[in-house]
Amino acid sequence: MKQDDAVAPVIAAMLVLAVIVTFFAVWNATAIPSMKAQAEVSHLHEAEGGMLRFSSDISAAASSPSGMILSEQVPLGGGDILYSATKSGGVLEVQEDAHPYMRILLYNASSSVLPVDDRTFVLSNISYQPTGNFWQDQGYVWSHGYVNVTRGQKEVPLEYYTMQDVQYNLAGALFNSGVGAYGNDPGTCSVVIIKGVNLVPAQTASSLSGNGIGALTLNSSIASDKFFNVTTMNVSIRWTGGNSPLTGFPRAMHDAANASLANNLESSCTNIHFDPVRSTPRTIALIIDPVPNVTVIRQTADITIGTR
Repeated sequence: MKQDDAVAPVIAAMLVLAVIVTFFAVWNATAIPSMKAQAEVSHLHEAEGGMLRFSSDISAAASSPSGMILSEQVPLGGGDILYSATKSGGVLEVQEDAHPYMRILLYNASSSVLPVDDRTFVLSNISYQPTGNFWQDQGYVWSHGYVNVTRGQKEVPLEYYTMQDVQYNLAGALFNSGVGAYGNDPGTCSVVIIKGVNLVPAQTASSLSGNGIGALTLNSSIASDKFFNVTTMNVSIRWTGGNSPLTGFPRAMHDAANASLANNLESSCTNIHFDPVRSTPRTIALIIDPVPNVTVIRQTADITIGTR
């Protein structure tokens, strides 16, 4: 009997230990993954917010008449909790688009065949892709002024129901125009100002990986070039692809450039006219009367996107 009394506490201790081990096994199998997934969701919301804020920064820099420097934080990794400090990681990357989105050609009276200026303008895309995510491999891609949510090879707009609903509001900031009157004649213009925007990756810091706090950086500068006695100006929107009708961003870009030129040039200057003969679905052509001489000031905003 005494022997049974001695064994009972040992059995009780083993049963308590078994309950504790079972509890921690269930805790590690269910509660910890759930908490890490919830922490990962919060991390992805922060990454999403950083991408959306940076999208607004790009729009502000593109439409600004002066240069600026801006940055937004984007957490690369997350999912760490009190009971498990292991974090996922992520990659931030900026890549230039394969094709320019706009081309501006200027001709003067001395050369109606060869342009005195031929400038192309490019955009880039910005992506965040997670690594070892504790919830799901959800990433984000900024392109043409809006943000897509990605999962594998699939992409859907973040702020719109479908791609058909996407509003390419950035297009209105990528091209702008203005005029200066000739002498005391407010209907005749002797100065035309046009502005295009380049969005390019930084040469030395266009990608970043890890699990800490990363940042997207923006540095914009504006340069001006003058071209005298201009008689013809072409603004081509994604001229590659023949004369097929434009859709999506190219269509929005064409409409924005056409509206800017119509509102600021043709409606204010009797010596500047749209050319229906040389205009195509992808090109807006303007004819500028040879008298008085017109000077075109082409401004180029170069926006460099980097990571740190």
